[in-house]
Amino acid sequence: MYSQYEFLAEKEEMWARMLIEVLEDNHIPCTALPVHGAAFALKTGMQECLKIYVPSHHLQQAQELLHALFSAEMLDENEQQIPPEMD
Repeated sequence: MYSQYEFLAEKEEMWARMLIEVLEDNHIPCTALPVHGAAFALKTGMQECLKIYVPSHHLQQAQELLHALFSAEMLDENEQQIPPEMD
């Protein structure tokens, strides 16, 4: 049966690979397409980005995993940037 794929997220390749692994660990099929391609990234020095797509019937679960994965990461980054309070 054909399943329509829907856009989930666009991430730098390192983060996209992590997200793909989490999706696969949760039995959510996905596909990723490069935004610009490797040649563009090499010429400009920019990080390669990937657009990640999942079947429409898995979109909600994939969005929940995306939010859980990257909101926790953002909290960790913010905690590292806040200097400890002085007593």
